[in-house]
Amino acid sequence: MLWLVPRLQPAATGTLVVLVSARNAQTMPDATLALHGTGGWIPLGHVSGTVPAAPAERTVITPAVSAGGYDAVRLGSDVAPVSLAITQNQVEPLLLGVDSGHLIPGSAYAGNDQANLGLGELSGKFVSMPAFNLLDQRGQAINLQSIAGKNVVIAAFHTTCHETCPLYTALFLQLAKRIAPATMLLEVTTDPGVDTSGVLARYAQQTGASWTLGTGGTTDVANFWSVFDVQLAAGDTHTSTLALVDRHGYIRLVYRGVPKIGNDIPPSLVTALSAQGLYELGSGGDGWGAPDVLDALATISGPVAPVASSGGRAADFTLTSTTGSKVSLSDFSGRPLVINFWATYCPPCRAEMPLLVQSVGAQPRVRLVLVDEGDSSDSARNFLSGLGIRQPALLDGDTRVLRSFGLFSLPTTIFVRADGTIDRRQVGQLDPSVLDAELSNLTSQ
Repeated sequence: MLWLVPRLQPAATGTLVVLVSARNAQTMPDATLALHGTGGWIPLGHVSGTVPAAPAERTVITPAVSAGGYDAVRLGSDVAPVSLAITQNQVEPLLLGVDSGHLIPGSAYAGNDQANLGLGELSGKFVSMPAFNLLDQRGQAINLQSIAGKNVVIAAFHTTCHETCPLYTALFLQLAKRIAPATMLLEVTTDPGVDTSGVLARYAQQTGASWTLGTGGTTDVANFWSVFDVQLAAGDTHTSTLALVDRHGYIRLVYRGVPKIGNDIPPSLVTALSAQGLYELGSGGDGWGAPDVLDALATISGPVAPVASSGGRAADFTLTSTTGSKVSLSDFSGRPLVINFWATYCPPCRAEMPLLVQSVGAQPRVRLVLVDEGDSSDSARNFLSGLGIRQPALLDGDTRVLRSFGLFSLPTTIFVRADGTIDRRQVGQLDPSVLDAELSNLTSQ
C-alpha cells in the first residue's frame, strides 16, 4: 500500500528588523529577545554588541516571523508593550531604546513612523512648547503650568468654519471616549476676534465638547500658533492642524489636513458642514484618524496604567492554577492580599520569591497570590519546586491579567486591602524593609 504524504503549505511570514539605539553610545551585554502574540512568547534570538547614540541605530537581528499581530516584546527580563503587525512577505521595523542592557520604559516602537519618532525622542531632538497665555471657555488660564505633566492633543479650529473644523471636533469626540486620564484635549481657535470665551462655551454646549477650548487676545493666539506654522484665519479659510505635545512639554508630532471620521459623527456636526465639508467627510479626508492619534499617544506615553499606584479597586479575574483548578480573586474577598506577578525567565522574580513567601506566610490574615506570566504549567511548577515553594501559582498565559492592571514589567507586586482597594503597587524586586512596611499597613487596617 502506498501512503501519500500531503504537501504542507509554508507558513505565511514577514521579516522583522530589530533595531537598537540609545541616548548615549554604549555596549549591550548578551540578552534574549522574544515577541508576544496570541500563541504566547516566541523566542527571536540573542542580541548584544554596540548600541549607537540616537538618531543613529543598529540592526541586531532580522528574523522571519509569522504574519499576525503582536502586543509585547521582551528583552532579557524587561517587557514592553508594542502594537506590531507582521504582514506576509513584508518588512516591519521594531526599534528598541536600551540603556545598560535594559529596555528604556516606553521605548519600543513598531513601524517606520513610530521608529522615527522613537529616534527623535532618544536623541532629544524635539522642539519644546514655548510659553503661552490663553483662556478657556470658562475664562480660566491655559498656559505651560496648566498642561504640565500631561500629554496634550491640540487642534486648530474656529466656530464659523464649515469645512474641516467640525470634523476635528468629531475627531475629539472619538478621542474623548478612549484617551487616558493623563491626556488633555485642547481645541484652540484661529479666530480670536469672534471666538471669545463665551462663544466657545456655547459651542461646547451645542457640540457636547467636554474638553478644553482655547482663545485669547489676537497677539496671544497668534503667538501660540506660530510654533506650528498656523496662521490666524476666519470663515472657511484655515490651516488644518493637529499636534501632540508630550508630558515634558515637547512637540512630538504634527498632522496636517483632514482627519478620517467615518460614520461616528453626531448629526449636529454633519448639518454644520458645507458641501466641501460633506465631501471631505465622505472621502475619508487624508486617511489618518483617531486610531492613528491613539497609537502615537501610546508610543509617546509609554505604558499607561488604568489604576493609580495606590487607590482604586483591584479588578477581579479568574485563572487556572498549576493544580488545574479555577481560582478567582474574589475567592479571597475580605482578606488582605499580596498579588505577585512573576515569570520563570525573570532573575529578580527568583531572587525575591523566597522572601515573599516567608514574610507573607508569617501573617495569618494575609493571603499571597502568585501569578505566573506566559509560562506553561510544568515550567511554573518546576520553578516553584526548585525554590522549595509548595504553593500553587495562577497561570496568566496571555498576560491578560498583567495588562489589565496596567503592568508591563516583572516582577510587580500589588498590595490589596481587605476591602479590595489597592494600597500600593511595587514595580521591581521587593526590598525587605518595603515588604515589612506594607505588610504592617495591611494588617493594621
